[in-house]
Amino acid sequence: MITTIAKDVLDKLNATPSRDFDDLVGIESHIATMKTLLCLESREVRLVGIWGPAGIGKTTIARALYNRFHENFKLSVFMENVSESYGGTNLDSYGLKLGLQQRFLSKLLDQHGLRIRHLGAIKERLKNQKVLVVLDDVDNIEQLQALAKETQWFGNKSRIIVTTRNKQLLTSHNIRHVYKVAFPSREEALAIFCQHAFRECSPSDEFKDISVEFAALAGHLPLGLRVLGSFMRGKSKEEWEVSLPTLKTRLNGEIEKLLKVGYEGLHKDDKALFLHIACLFNGHHETYVKQMVVANSDLDVSFGLKVLADRSLVQIYEDGKVVMHSLLRQLGREVVREQCVNEPGKRQFLMSATEICGVLSNNTGTDSVLGMSVDMCDLNEEFYISEKAFENMRNLLYIRIYMSNDANTNKLKLSEEGLSYLPQLRLLHWEAYPHMFLPSRFRTECLVELNMSHSKLKTLWGDNAQPLRNLKIMNLSNSSNLESFPNLLEATNLERLDLSWCESLVELPSSIRNLHKLSLLEMSCCTSLEIIPTNINLASLSHLHLRNCPRLRTFPEISTNINYLKIKGTAITEVPPSVKSWRRIEEICMEGTEVRVLINVPYILDALCLRGNTKLVAITNYLIRLRRLRMIDVSFCVSLVYLPKIPYSVRHLTALNCESLQNLHEPFRNPSIRLNFTNCLNLDHNAQEMIHQSVYDVAILPGGQVPAYFTHRYIGNSVYGLFTFDGSVSFSSFKVCLVLAAGKRFESCHTSFYTSFRGDPIKKYYTYMSNQPELKVDHICMFECVLPPDYDGPTTYLGTRRSTTKLFKFDFNCNFGCEVLECGVLFLEARKSTIAEKRAESSSTCPRPAKRSKAQVWNL
Repeated sequence: MITTIAKDVLDKLNATPSRDFDDLVGIESHIATMKTLLCLESREVRLVGIWGPAGIGKTTIARALYNRFHENFKLSVFMENVSESYGGTNLDSYGLKLGLQQRFLSKLLDQHGLRIRHLGAIKERLKNQKVLVVLDDVDNIEQLQALAKETQWFGNKSRIIVTTRNKQLLTSHNIRHVYKVAFPSREEALAIFCQHAFRECSPSDEFKDISVEFAALAGHLPLGLRVLGSFMRGKSKEEWEVSLPTLKTRLNGEIEKLLKVGYEGLHKDDKALFLHIACLFNGHHETYVKQMVVANSDLDVSFGLKVLADRSLVQIYEDGKVVMHSLLRQLGREVVREQCVNEPGKRQFLMSATEICGVLSNNTGTDSVLGMSVDMCDLNEEFYISEKAFENMRNLLYIRIYMSNDANTNKLKLSEEGLSYLPQLRLLHWEAYPHMFLPSRFRTECLVELNMSHSKLKTLWGDNAQPLRNLKIMNLSNSSNLESFPNLLEATNLERLDLSWCESLVELPSSIRNLHKLSLLEMSCCTSLEIIPTNINLASLSHLHLRNCPRLRTFPEISTNINYLKIKGTAITEVPPSVKSWRRIEEICMEGTEVRVLINVPYILDALCLRGNTKLVAITNYLIRLRRLRMIDVSFCVSLVYLPKIPYSVRHLTALNCESLQNLHEPFRNPSIRLNFTNCLNLDHNAQEMIHQSVYDVAILPGGQVPAYFTHRYIGNSVYGLFTFDGSVSFSSFKVCLVLAAGKRFESCHTSFYTSFRGDPIKKYYTYMSNQPELKVDHICMFECVLPPDYDGPTTYLGTRRSTTKLFKFDFNCNFGCEVLECGVLFLEARKSTIAEKRAESSSTCPRPAKRSKAQVWNL
């Protein structure tokens, strides 16, 4: 519920149209052509291909289209680098397709961890949905078969855009609408080059002729123009003239050689950083890159990242993520391969599973090797690493052994002392590590990240504290055998600790008191956890997750600086008084705990989730003093009888299936509040009257008929009426009441308002209530709608005479087959409209309920 609310608010805040692509040369021409092919007005499901060579701008065009039109679709997804997420493993075709569909639906539906069981999942989920899908960089027909096999998989007016370098792939899939991306014209190529070389769309007279030559040298390929322009930026005319003959000789018009120009123009330190990102750290946060890359200082890496970004060799997004283009990553890996073509053990980075196995089996690794990264899913059989395999790789800094598919087991077998020769190791990421302990001689002093998820570890090392001053991240999640936690006395710089699903872990050691830089402690699903240290106060801990730890009975008092606390599914019975003084807490999730009476709540709390607390019988009356509280969820609190007075700041009050709830303290007066009392079957008459008297955005509660104060009531889901108005009175909004039939879920209602039986509605309204259960009895749903600003009021002209009568029509349509048994409308005076009042942000007093308009109504 909290996630849904936050996402909804964020979507509204980010409603400003994107301007990321406004300055791209020729983009409007591309969009105009694609818009014709997409034919957005047509009701058919249409697949459109974007075809062209690597670096031509296919992905850029697709992103611009997505940014321009995705808000017109109910669901949308941009699937980047489809080819990279398919293949490269020993899975059969069915398994590959299943994994691709799973990633697709997880991203489209924004459901992390989504699992699917068969290849019909896309059709089942999307056959009635209008979606916009971009499948970027498709290189195999099987990928299209997995994600968009038939148009019947998607709802009417859906659009699927496919970018590829292979035209035959589009033809084979019967995609008839294809846009071939042409190379930019001479003028456009020059403009692209100049944007990156001079930050202008055209060169000065001094550089005009030579700029034309450089643009031609790039083959008018947009990616090459950007890289080459960035490479020449800031250089003198003499440097341009000296560089041109050399570049002409070496490039020979080939894309990869053109890209290599940017790499070869770098300082040796920037080259090293380029290779680190290309081989290991693409897609990571810039802070992480700075921590991992060995340099003279952090400043060197920061400067290097800026150099790479300025020369279009990486892109650093606003969230700090460092991303390198796939072609440039290929270039970097080719540079590494060429360091020693025939002897992989003498290269800086080992990326191929075959080559890594060869090096480790033959003990041919040298001190040149800095890092290795291997997906165990690429191994066809188990491989045994000898004890001395790492002995000659004294400079090895990074080991990343992972599984892209969690259905696979660890195929790399290592002797117990196999990691004893690595004094400079900074990254040890070994999923499903096969031993119960790390080697007795394992060196920890340089470690920045230790990731041993899904391992067989029982403990890492003995009780002695290890030198862990550089450790920032520790991940032992899903290590179900982990019984004791290592001494972290010296891990004073640790920032993230993940122990989730460590099902044998009983106690968190007291040495955690030294982790004053720890910001995240994740211990969800530690089913044996009973003991957490007390009387400590971690200075930086902001996120503490203890969900589904059923043996934990003590409320965690380890920091007063927590922002988000999640203790769902624990045996905690009470909240201590000390939480009232917590200064940063925004959200407490206490879903499914054993709390019987909630007495203590932090004063600055923003969200309080008590969902599923079946023993909860009472909530403190001082809740009214929580002036920042925005959300309360007491759903499925089946023993709760009474709700105390809540603060005016609350925007969402959710009480689904509160079977015993009878009484409310008083009517609500916040015009923005959303009240949800679905299946609260024992609300007494006074409580129902309080809701009717309240001011709110939307409210739902049990009920079988439209209240009498709705002046216009009608059977069914439409209202027709002929109205006569006093000329001195107008209205700007109306209140709606619907009677919803039992047996279905109600999540949304579409309201259409007409002033004629024909033509388009003046306004459409959409009312939404998320995660609704099935209605056990008939319910009433009430909400208020505002007329459009340009609406001219109820009066109109009939010929030359002004009339005070007008015909109105309302249509109400609900989802999930929910039936509207009755409906009613109440017109509200403009000066008393609750919606108008809720928009007056300067008002400090609670608004009164809206008054009815002085309209006379005849039912038809």
